[in-house]
Amino acid sequence: MKRVGAITYTQIRRIGVGQGLNSEVYLVHDPQLGERVVAKEIPKSGFVNAAAYFTEANAMFAASHDNVVKVQTACETPDIIALIMPFYPNGSLTDQIGDRPLRLSEVQRVAQGVLAGLAHIHQIGYIHFDLKPSNVLFSKRNQPLVADFGQARIISPTGVVTVPGLYEPTRPPEVINTGVATILADIYHVGVLLYRALNGDPFYNAQIPAESSALERKIERGKFPDRDRFMPHVPSRLRTLMRKALRVNPAERFQSATAMADALSRVDVGLDWLTEPLLLGGFRWRADRVGHCSLIVELQNQGLSWDVRAFTQSGNEPRRAKCKKECWKDHLSGRDAFAHLEEVFERLLE
Repeated sequence: MKRVGAITYTQIRRIGVGQGLNSEVYLVHDPQLGERVVAKEIPKSGFVNAAAYFTEANAMFAASHDNVVKVQTACETPDIIALIMPFYPNGSLTDQIGDRPLRLSEVQRVAQGVLAGLAHIHQIGYIHFDLKPSNVLFSKRNQPLVADFGQARIISPTGVVTVPGLYEPTRPPEVINTGVATILADIYHVGVLLYRALNGDPFYNAQIPAESSALERKIERGKFPDRDRFMPHVPSRLRTLMRKALRVNPAERFQSATAMADALSRVDVGLDWLTEPLLLGGFRWRADRVGHCSLIVELQNQGLSWDVRAFTQSGNEPRRAKCKKECWKDHLSGRDAFAHLEEVFERLLE
């Protein structure tokens, strides 16, 4: 017996503004459940045929996994398709890297969760094609979840898929000229995600050329994002792993999400630096050590130059200079300051 019902909700506010290509996302109140949920509204005008209306809902429902956002239901009006999902008040990865990098241990944890969700998505026969910080949400237990299947495509028997429209900065190199890709496009996207989490979005966004043609050339040559530029505290092992995920030639990348997760699990980041921007420019890094004083490194803005300082601190006691002869330097250019900081962080690992 076919039954027809109605799903109603009241929009509270729009969320994720500017983060979707062809949809709008709202925090809404569901009177049937008496709670706040999220409604992703997709205009029907964007579809060529009605059969494609619920493609994203089908993909999200099929991809049920602890590291994938769950779709609760899907419904339609004459004008839109609405996907109803849980509301995750802890927000997205975009919120966390908007002005600073993640702590190194958190980068590893988030990347492992994303790769676990991605491995499952590939296993059930989909390529996600849109892994980016705004599509990594955090559950109430702070578990990373892959979201938004609006660009997902079913893997063909050959493994090669025609690529949907993507944000220009995230296009893998192979897509620019061929318009097709495999699951290795998702590995590339994890590499970009890792780069952004390790360095923070201000560092990443400053590299994006204003002209589309210049951006394309940089992506094709493997120059965007710049694999030779990192925040100075990022250890070499994580740099090497990220570079492999971002190889221009897909055959040289990790060949699966599981392979990348295995490699990541073997990386020892050493000191777990927490990075904070300073009010007048520069950064402060802090690494807490069990049974030892905390280490603090600062890059201080002096107007036209930069100073580097290193300290130790125990509890609320005053800071003490650390390796002053080797670590402290004044009146450096930005480039020289970053080069010196890399030496400082290497020294502090000893």
